[in-house]
Amino acid sequence: MKLVIEAISDRGVVQSTNEDLVLVGNDTLRDAVKRYEFDFNTYDHPFMIAVADGLGGHRSGAAASEFVIKEMAKAVKDLPLNFKATIIKSYFTATSKTIHDCILDEGKNDYSKKGMASTFSGILFYSRKVFIIHVGDSRIYHYSSAKKELKRLTRDHSLQELKGNDGALKTAIVNAFGAEKDIFIDFQELTTKIQDDDLLLVCTDGLSKEITDQDIASKIILQNSYLKLTDAAKKQGGNDNISLAVIRYMKYW
Repeated sequence: MKLVIEAISDRGVVQSTNEDLVLVGNDTLRDAVKRYEFDFNTYDHPFMIAVADGLGGHRSGAAASEFVIKEMAKAVKDLPLNFKATIIKSYFTATSKTIHDCILDEGKNDYSKKGMASTFSGILFYSRKVFIIHVGDSRIYHYSSAKKELKRLTRDHSLQELKGNDGALKTAIVNAFGAEKDIFIDFQELTTKIQDDDLLLVCTDGLSKEITDQDIASKIILQNSYLKLTDAAKKQGGNDNISLAVIRYMKYW
C-alpha cells in the first residue's frame, strides 16, 4: 500500500492563534504545510492520519488538541496487530474515555484550562484494513475515482445532526473531548469502499463551514490542488483555523 499525503494547518484570517493540529503518523503540524509519501510494503505497523480542532480559546484550545492528538498517536503505536474490528472499536472507545477524563480533570485543576475541549477525526490504516475514528464536527470525505463522486463519511456531533434540531447553531457541538460529562466515538470500516487512486480528506470545520462540499470536490478533483482548499476558505472569510490532510490511496494486494 502507498499513501501520498498533503497536509496543511493554517491559522486562517480572523483568529489570532491556531488551535488545530494535524497528525500524520508520528508527525504533527500546526501552521505548516507538508507532503508525505509512505510505502507500506515493508511496514506492518498501524498508521493514523488525523485532525483535532481545539475549543475553549487561545492556549487552552491548542493544549486540548495537542493532548488529544498525542494520546491517540500513542494508542495507535501501542495497538497490537491482528485485532478484529470489534476489539479495535473497544480499544479506542476506552482510550477516548481516558483522554476525555484527563482533559476534564485538567480543566478542574487549572482554571486557565477550564472549558478546553477538542474534536478528533482520524483514519487508521491497520493490518491491510482502513477504519474511521470520529468525535465532534471535524469531517472525513471519500472521493471515488471510479464514480467521480465525493461523499462525506462522518456526521457532525452537533445539535443539528444528532438531535435533528435545524434551528440550532451548526457550531453547537454535543460530543467532543472535554466538552460534556461523557463521550462516544463513531467507528466504521472503509476497507472495501476504497479503491486505487481514491482520495480521502480529513479536515476541521474551518474548511467545511466556509465552502460547500461541491466546492471541496472541485478544488480537489478539477483543479487538483489541495492548497486551493485553504485559499478558498480564506476568501470566504477564513473565520476559523483551517486544517486538512488529503490522502491518495494506492493498494498493492
